[in-house]
Amino acid sequence: MDKRRDLRIILHGDAIFSQSGYAVELTWLIKRLLKEGFAVAQATKAGLSTHWIDYKLDEGVLRMYPSIDDPHGSDTLFYGARHFNAHLAISMIDIWVMQPQFLQQLKQLGVKYWAYMPIDSDPVAPGVLKNLPFLDKIITFSTFGQKTLAKHGFASEMIYEGVDTDELVPRDKIEARKKYGIPTDNFYWGMIAANKENPPRKGWQEALEAFKLFYEKHPEAAIFLQTQQIALGNFPIMEYATHLKINHRIFALDQLFSSIMGTRDDIVWMLNCFDGLLHPSQTEGFGLTPIEAASCGVPAVVNGSHSQPELVIEGVTGVVAKPKEGHKRWTNSGSYWLPADPNAIYEGMEKVYSMLKENPKKVAFDCRKHVKETFNIDKIFSERWLPLLENLQDKLPPQLTPLVETPKI
Repeated sequence: MDKRRDLRIILHGDAIFSQSGYAVELTWLIKRLLKEGFAVAQATKAGLSTHWIDYKLDEGVLRMYPSIDDPHGSDTLFYGARHFNAHLAISMIDIWVMQPQFLQQLKQLGVKYWAYMPIDSDPVAPGVLKNLPFLDKIITFSTFGQKTLAKHGFASEMIYEGVDTDELVPRDKIEARKKYGIPTDNFYWGMIAANKENPPRKGWQEALEAFKLFYEKHPEAAIFLQTQQIALGNFPIMEYATHLKINHRIFALDQLFSSIMGTRDDIVWMLNCFDGLLHPSQTEGFGLTPIEAASCGVPAVVNGSHSQPELVIEGVTGVVAKPKEGHKRWTNSGSYWLPADPNAIYEGMEKVYSMLKENPKKVAFDCRKHVKETFNIDKIFSERWLPLLENLQDKLPPQLTPLVETPKI
């Protein structure tokens, strides 16, 4: 007997071809939904404008709706859901940016609304809390998020972000470094992160300060960095590296290539350039890059804030560095961020360095094993997402309304 697949789903977030971290995760989910036979659309908040399109993928056709007036796509989600006759809308976005009037209209339309969302502070930011009552289901990225929401009286599902372990695979490091024209004999710390504010949320300053300490002990060390998402008022990475007198050990791709020309395959090649990853974020609802790196066999040093301790197995796939004691940062969102401690990051770098010098093949194997067991997108989709969707579908009557097409003249 064929499985029912008449549940119509619209997902909301960055356009799947926009190359952001959320866009990548949405792409992996959407492809699997299409392959399962669901009718799927996307309400985009970035990457598409002026008109909807039918975007062809190997797994099927994705209806994509463009951004309209709201830069975060609240209006696009409502109008797209209405046009697509969606039964379920799923946002993958910071929920505090959503405009309540469109969420209310979505509810009046009879569309179930789930949010697959980060919780990246403790306490939960007030802007997040005010929109939670509009949700039919809260799905968080981490156990940190789930536990923190529970403190405020909100129950939630927890589903980790997953990665495609067939796409993110170890490749030859020498070949990878030659591809980007960087010296092949350095010990590379890598960093792939946004740079959209100052103080930098992703920990650029702390990473450079920790690297300076590491470089003083290991003159073969260098940093290879890539930042796609930049904004006015961002942290001056190279200027600070010059101030620290380590700029000659910083390797970066041309910004035009990083922001516009680079492909998803380039990310895989860049990760394979690294010996170790630096991820000293002040706040994370999850942190996809350390998992992507681990899938390529690369260990990470992460800041021990919020969800990040869940990303590595201490001393096996990386190190969790204790945040800077007594330096919680109260933000405009009404919650705390936890800056990394450069000294703790440096100590973590030394531990990872020793692990790699002792047995690099074991580290790479353990990293891949951890991701395959815990963060494999195929496993997460089949064991967590599919049962939730089928349970909702079973509550809907068969013979559901067909897609509304544009009237013919």
